[in-house]
Amino acid sequence: MRDELVRAALTVLRREGAAALTVRNITAEAGCSTTGIYTYFGGKSGLVEAIFVEGFEGFDEAVGPSLAAGDLAAAGRAYRRWALDHPTQYMVMFGRAVPDFEPSPAAFERAAASFAQLTAGVARALPRAGDAGDHAYHLFATVHGYVMLEMSGMGTHDDAEAEARYERALRSLAVG
Repeated sequence: MRDELVRAALTVLRREGAAALTVRNITAEAGCSTTGIYTYFGGKSGLVEAIFVEGFEGFDEAVGPSLAAGDLAAAGRAYRRWALDHPTQYMVMFGRAVPDFEPSPAAFERAAASFAQLTAGVARALPRAGDAGDHAYHLFATVHGYVMLEMSGMGTHDDAEAEARYERALRSLAVG
């Protein structure tokens, strides 16, 4: 039931937006009573936080192996692929898709752990790059910018060109 509620919340959010993300709409989509949200998550905010935290877990599963190997280009590709495959979850994590949601300190710690994984990957891949944290921040800001432009429809509408443009960005960052 817990996973079904998360799936239902993502469906409502994707289909109708944040204004429609109500306990009633989520449980109608899930086919259960409203008590499920309170039982499993303590309320709507807890459910959104679960989407946020589980998003970072899935994201790290996709990107982590490349970072552990010090392959920043593969990590960059995995980043883009995960974001495009999970756009609603990505927007909860990075785009304030639910404007009234404020992650708890524990959720922020989970997000920070994801960034620490990137910093460690940069340190492995580019040991002479200087401050790995600064370089990781630059890499993240760049790939995030490309992905957000693509997801918002502000870039090219040609998938092959978007991928080629992203690859050029990875090369210009000296990771591809």
